[in-house]
Amino acid sequence: MTTTLGRGDTYPLENYKKGTRVWLRDSEHVWIRAELLDDLTFSSTVVRLLREHDGEEVLEPLKPEALPFLANPDILIGKDDLTALSYLHEPAVLHNLRYRFENREAIYTYCGIVLVAINPYADCSQIYGDDVIGIYGNAGNQGRSDLDPHIYAIAAEAYYDMKEYEKNQSIIVSGESGAGKTVSAKFVMKYLANVAGSRKHRRSGSSDNSPGVESRVLASNPIMESIGNAKTIRNDNSSRFGKFIQINFADDFSIAGAEMKTYLLEKSRVVFQSKNERNYHIFYQMCAASGHPLLSGLGLNTSDDYIYTNQGQDPSIPGVDDKADFNSLVKAFDILKIDSSRQAEIFRIFAGVLELGNIVFDSATADSAVVGFQKGCESTIQKVCSESLFAVDSSALKTWLTAREIRAGGEVVRKLLNVSDACANRDALAKMIYACLFNWIVDKINENLDQGTAKSKRSSKFIGVLDIYGFETFEINSFEQFCINYANEKLQQQFNQHVFKLEQSEYEKEEISWVRIEFYDNQPCIDLIEARPGVIDYLDEQCKMGRGSDADWLSQMANCPKLKKAPHLQMPKFKDPSFVVKHFAADVSYKIDGFLEKNKDTVNEQLLDVFSKTKFSFLKEVIRDILASSSTGAKRKKTVACQFRDSLAELISVLSSTRPHYVRCIKPNDDKERFYFEPKRAIQQLRACGVLETVRISAAGYPSRWAYDEFGRRYRVLYPEGKALWKQKPKEFAKLACAKWLEPEKFALGKTKMFFRVGQVARLEKIRQDVLAASALRIQTTWRGFVARRRYTTLLNSIRVIQAVGRSFLAYRRLKYLQMQRATIVIQTAFRGHRERKKFNQLRNAVIAMQAIQRGNVVRAQVLAIRYEKSALTIQRYFRGYLVRREQIRRVQKIVKVQGCVRRWLAKRELKKLKAERTTVMFWSNKHQSLEKKIIEMQGRIDNLASERNSLADRCVEIDDLRNRIANLTSERECLVSESTRLTARISELSEVESQFSAQSSRLSALEAAFAQLEAQNIAVTRELREANATMSTMRDEVSKLKSINDDLTSTVNSEREKCRRLEAESQEMRQQLASNADLIVSEFSRTNELRASMRSTSSDGHSLPDASEPLVRKMQDSIDVLRTHCALRDRDLSRLQNSLSLAQGDVSDVAFEAQRRQDLEVEVARLKREILELCHGGGDQSASDIYLSGLIEDLDNVRLENCQLRTMLSTAFERRSEEHSPRPPTDGDDSCYFSTANSDDGNGSLPSDREYVDEQLERERLIRKLKAANIDLCRQLHTRDKTISELEEHVLRVKGINNDGSSEASSSSAAGLHARVFCDNMFLQQTVNRQAMELSELRSQLRGWSEDLTASPGDPISAATAAGDGTEVLRLTALDANSHAHSGLLHVYNVPEFARILIFELKPRLAKQLTPCLPAYLLLAAFRFYDREKDDTAITSLFGAAHTVLRTIGTDSNDPDILSLWLVNTWRLFNLLRQYSGEENATWHEQNTDKQNSHQIANFNLEPLRNQLKLRVEVLYQSYMKKAIEPLLSPKIVPGILQHDSTQLLAGPSGPPHAGLTRQPSKDIVARALDDLLELLNVVHMRLSMHGADEVLIGQCFWQITQWICAQALNNLMYRKDLCKFEKAIQIKHNVSEIQTWLFKHGLGHIRAVLEPLVQACHLLQSRKDEGNLDTLCGEMTSALNPKQVVSILQHYTPSDSFEEDPITIDFLTKVQVKLVARAVATAASDDTDKLLIPGTLLTPFNSEPFVYSDVALETLTLPTCLHLGSVARFV
Repeated sequence: MTTTLGRGDTYPLENYKKGTRVWLRDSEHVWIRAELLDDLTFSSTVVRLLREHDGEEVLEPLKPEALPFLANPDILIGKDDLTALSYLHEPAVLHNLRYRFENREAIYTYCGIVLVAINPYADCSQIYGDDVIGIYGNAGNQGRSDLDPHIYAIAAEAYYDMKEYEKNQSIIVSGESGAGKTVSAKFVMKYLANVAGSRKHRRSGSSDNSPGVESRVLASNPIMESIGNAKTIRNDNSSRFGKFIQINFADDFSIAGAEMKTYLLEKSRVVFQSKNERNYHIFYQMCAASGHPLLSGLGLNTSDDYIYTNQGQDPSIPGVDDKADFNSLVKAFDILKIDSSRQAEIFRIFAGVLELGNIVFDSATADSAVVGFQKGCESTIQKVCSESLFAVDSSALKTWLTAREIRAGGEVVRKLLNVSDACANRDALAKMIYACLFNWIVDKINENLDQGTAKSKRSSKFIGVLDIYGFETFEINSFEQFCINYANEKLQQQFNQHVFKLEQSEYEKEEISWVRIEFYDNQPCIDLIEARPGVIDYLDEQCKMGRGSDADWLSQMANCPKLKKAPHLQMPKFKDPSFVVKHFAADVSYKIDGFLEKNKDTVNEQLLDVFSKTKFSFLKEVIRDILASSSTGAKRKKTVACQFRDSLAELISVLSSTRPHYVRCIKPNDDKERFYFEPKRAIQQLRACGVLETVRISAAGYPSRWAYDEFGRRYRVLYPEGKALWKQKPKEFAKLACAKWLEPEKFALGKTKMFFRVGQVARLEKIRQDVLAASALRIQTTWRGFVARRRYTTLLNSIRVIQAVGRSFLAYRRLKYLQMQRATIVIQTAFRGHRERKKFNQLRNAVIAMQAIQRGNVVRAQVLAIRYEKSALTIQRYFRGYLVRREQIRRVQKIVKVQGCVRRWLAKRELKKLKAERTTVMFWSNKHQSLEKKIIEMQGRIDNLASERNSLADRCVEIDDLRNRIANLTSERECLVSESTRLTARISELSEVESQFSAQSSRLSALEAAFAQLEAQNIAVTRELREANATMSTMRDEVSKLKSINDDLTSTVNSEREKCRRLEAESQEMRQQLASNADLIVSEFSRTNELRASMRSTSSDGHSLPDASEPLVRKMQDSIDVLRTHCALRDRDLSRLQNSLSLAQGDVSDVAFEAQRRQDLEVEVARLKREILELCHGGGDQSASDIYLSGLIEDLDNVRLENCQLRTMLSTAFERRSEEHSPRPPTDGDDSCYFSTANSDDGNGSLPSDREYVDEQLERERLIRKLKAANIDLCRQLHTRDKTISELEEHVLRVKGINNDGSSEASSSSAAGLHARVFCDNMFLQQTVNRQAMELSELRSQLRGWSEDLTASPGDPISAATAAGDGTEVLRLTALDANSHAHSGLLHVYNVPEFARILIFELKPRLAKQLTPCLPAYLLLAAFRFYDREKDDTAITSLFGAAHTVLRTIGTDSNDPDILSLWLVNTWRLFNLLRQYSGEENATWHEQNTDKQNSHQIANFNLEPLRNQLKLRVEVLYQSYMKKAIEPLLSPKIVPGILQHDSTQLLAGPSGPPHAGLTRQPSKDIVARALDDLLELLNVVHMRLSMHGADEVLIGQCFWQITQWICAQALNNLMYRKDLCKFEKAIQIKHNVSEIQTWLFKHGLGHIRAVLEPLVQACHLLQSRKDEGNLDTLCGEMTSALNPKQVVSILQHYTPSDSFEEDPITIDFLTKVQVKLVARAVATAASDDTDKLLIPGTLLTPFNSEPFVYSDVALETLTLPTCLHLGSVARFV
């Protein structure tokens, strides 16, 4: 039997069978795994093993009382909680940590309540982003069980426990130097600042830009790292102090403040560093940034120039920029509100400490008194004492650095110091100054972290983060290691008690009785250190003595009787200045040298007196506490050990009042190698940090714990008698299964889970494997018997079939032989006859062929001769005609050339005459007529040229005919050549039979003669072809010349036409100038005399007119501008007079308006009469007449009704005017009178206000009628739907009756399904009714705003209706202006600030929905066009500045989604309009414009700067809309809607009554509706954007980002959630994703569906087979959108399905998948993404403003809605 950790449970020898894996000790790997090669028995003395790592077979001696540790089964390897292992012992813990760290690159692992964090020495920033914070923050208290181990899980659990149980929490981070304590603490604070600070920051919304408390908490990290961290041999950023950060929370659980406490700063590092180490970072940062303004007056050099920074001989850290870190330090000081002057003073003290270290003493010998300073130190002392550093007396400093005072009785004696004492005196001063400044900075940080508000003072809840050094043991251990190990003893005691308490509470909660165990209590070791008498007590006693020494202290402890008996103290047996303390982690030997001096921590009082007289006030403030404690009569200062003991007791008291959470940091190797685990280094730390103690306490009880359902799924094969009991009653199944296979005391059944002793899970695994093996053996036996029997039957049947087939084959073969014999005789007969007939036919055919050839040759020769003669005649005819035509063409060309020269001479002469006549108006008409004649002549010439070109074309046709004939001749020649070839062949044949046909010799000679004649003819034809080709080339040259002549003539004609066109334009321009001059002459506002003089001067100089035309036009234009200015002034005066007279003539104007209205009605009546008469005389269809008459009657009724309304409104307007006390007197003055009247809010003072009142009343009446009609329609619809609902309810009752009466199972299931469908229909109808009721209430509120005095009676059914239209029609409010007229799309704005305020700031989304989409954008464009026409750049800048200011305010301050979406759409539309109507040359912007739109382009100004500003506004509005309005609503819906939603819950129907859906539902129903909530949110966003007029580009970008967020957050949570990586869940997730894709497709966003492809592929990965046969598919196109880390993470978290798969994914399979995926990534050049696990879930892609969106809205159709009241500040012109 053997024992393991825990209660001493024994394992029987039957567990040690052949093939069992055990652990062996190893000097290099600590523990190695081996396999038993033989069974162990009681008589075994040695054991034969096969080591796994090298395959070597070894023999190990066997001791019955110490059997080797058993290895855990493969299913438990890689568990994220060490306490879940079946065998809990040191090798199992070490192997599990190593496997997770090296194979899975998992940094974190749970060990009960402890989080073990291993330093990876690699960049793992991807697992600490905001997305990961969101994943663990949303998980709440389920993060520890459902998600992977993480530092954020610990922080989330602490934050959740504080909120849920209102109990203070603490997170204790410990470990040795280089293990990652500081980084872990920083991530804890980052999580808390993000979760608890971001919400407060969003809610504050203050204009103050001061950083929040969470920012200040994070800003304290770089400060404390600079002044408290240093490079050591083990760590580049080692914390040389302990700190406890208490983060306080307000009542709303937001961060209210923080406080930091520090422990045991390593002051000796200021004056001494070992080799390859550095001093504190702040000194090197200051030296690197010596040129910074804050350091400019300090005269800093490099770090190599100072003794305090060059002792380690390694001033740099790879990958660290000290200058950049200094800038970060200054930024952190700014965040903590430490001003620049105070920062300069802080750096001044640090510089003084550096300079103080360069003071070097000199003496004759080392033990003799100091006789002075080394050469060059005088300047250093002066610099230290100067005003730029410490500002102290230099002589006093020099005196007391080398001497001290000794007081004996009443005498004071000055004693000189030796070199070592002087150096110690100097170093003590430097350490004191640095420590005091360190404490001052900490106090200042605490002062800034505490907000000082009432909320922070009332806060009683906090989370403490303790970052403290771990257990340390070196070759030489001194006072610092003693204090550190003392602190770890206290923390370990508190840890043991807490772990023991948690174990006990867990068993009590599950109602399990257990035996109380004795855990390791280190109270005796703590009493040895802090009790009386104890180590610290004797140390303080020696410090109080004047001549105490380290040796006396050691002797005093050695002679103490109590300490002699202490088991944890071991004194030296020889004269060795050391003692040994047996700590919980290891025995540590401490050297006593320096204990007393470090414990006293005193400074020469004379030196303190020198610094008390400093002129540097800040230095005096820093060392104030030291000066106060050293004053005469003051209480003696506590020693360092006493202070540390008291602060440690206070810390333990605080931690005991909280619920602690533990993080143990492990340093895996000393070489800082990436993901390399060194077992020796790790096991030391595991023993020291208490992880193994946690394992031991867990192993003492029931370490293995399984949920009942998980146990049933895994071990259902152990109790097959229960059948489906493991699913239906898992607890009962677990009880029966364990009772069958385990001893009763080896397991316990709790309320929610079952507990196992150590090794029982492994035993169950072995039993399960045995059962499965036995079952497999039985299955194989049965299957093999079945296969053998089936094979015997098959063989027997096969033999019988073969025999039957063989016999039939022999009979068949005999029959075939007889048939072949008879067939041979028949074939021979037929073949012989065929052979003879063939010979005869060949001979006859040869004779006939020779006869036919001879006769054909004779006939062909005759035909060929006739054809040659005819072809020669044709060629001659055409060639002679060609020669005659060519001569004629040359003659005509010469004639035309002569005519052209003559005509040119005549034209020049005519031109001179025309220039002389150009001064008169008749000249232009004559010129026009002459040009027309000339054009006619040129047209004639063009016609002649065209006819000539046609003749040339005919000749070209003839040439083509010649070519065709030549081609025919060539083909005939080829035929002749082929005939000659054939003849040659025939001659050879004839020569062979010459002996038989001698009579044919004469004919052969004739054929030879004919052949010679044919060759002669062939030569002649070839010669003729050459001549024809030469002729054709000559004709081609002539044709090219004719074409060039034709091109010259065409260019001449075009130039003449251009001249004619230019002359006509000049003529038209002169006519317009003359007409304008005539208008100026008759104008009463023109200056007649000047204009006549200019015209006379113009007409008198006729010959100089062409040269002076441009100055004359410019003068005329200036005159026209002056006249227009005068006209504008007169018009403004006239309008001002009309406004002043309107008050006195209001009644007259109203009568005129009514008369005008009456006149319009009379005209309309006359038109109607005329149409009636035409209809009566025209006849036609009677039905058409009736329809027309009924339409007229309806129009007449409408006109009468409108007439009555107008009369009523006019009378109301007259009554309103008559009620005024007195009319406003007309104002006569400057332009301000006009603007004040137009901009007045009271509209009773002018006629336009009354007309606006009438228009407004008309608009109200129209809307009231429309809404009433809509209400009536919806009443009908509601009535119809009520009937439908009542019918459905009756149908439901009938279905219930059927369900109750039916007896069969099929009828009941169909009725239940029908009931569920009816219930869903009812729910949908109820939602529709509710939505329409909400729309009705909104429209009725609008109706009240339009007509407050018109309300329906209580009995009116219209007032009781709850409907407002179908929700799709948008009401368009347009202005009804009695004097409406067409405008040019220009908007004149009188009051720019008021216009911007009304149009942008006061425009509410509720009202904007009823206006023309993007109306503000079009109005701003119209205003820009007006100022562009007026060339008023100041007005454009003013208008844009006012609008830009309001838009900037909305973008930064507003959180309303309606407002943000409204102005995002309008700003984007205005940006596109400025591109569409810009005058820049961009084909993309203007290609779809109409001519009218092109005429509206902005021509005088370049609006590109405005567009750039608008582009920034669009980006800011888009960012605010997505981050403020969309993301807070979207993020909480993604995980429930995509990952947790189960559609099967909806199909099952509700469990309660039909109306249960209308009441408050439990959380399960809320999750069931999560997908609908998500789709509803998408509908709301899409509807909001569409309602405001968003285009496809804007909607596409918004929903692309939303879809990206959905995919990223869902996939990130999927990769971290073990409960989601299942086959069943994958089906649900895929269905939910397909619903989102369907929604996108229905709304025209189908191209965005590809964004969800990674999530779809993750579902496919979970559903596919996971074996090596499917490896290529898994690593191929199926996962092309996922990177290797994502695929491996999903596979690692995959849980096998109950129905399809049994065993989890093996380690080897994961390794193969990872290798193949990495190879795929390298092959596709995507290796950079292989290390990225998470997709940025909150990243917002910048808005892409490059696409252009065209608008087809005509600007001239815009109107100013009366509801906006813009008529007083702007108008269309």
